Amino acid sequence: MNNCKTIQEMLVGETGMITGMENVEQTTRHRFMDLGIAPYSKVKLLKKMNFNNLYVIDVDDVEICIRQKDAKKITIKSN
Repeated sequence: MNNCKTIQEMLVGETGMITGMENVEQTTRHRFMDLGIAPYSKVKLLKKMNFNNLYVIDVDDVEICIRQKDAKKITIKSN
């Protein structure tokens, strides 16, 4: 069973591990990595806001809000 999906496809409260960020623009990827959003980090979707255009995630105990266009480019492996 394939349990890989994007952050956009996660349900609120669902957790997983980031497996890929290859499709994220390079400057954005570097900014995310500075914030701790990196492969093999533990991520939990806390809420979807603004008509599902913003996603509040918890990455290794840090809450971060990301845009939908970036959420659909970050792949995770569900727990």
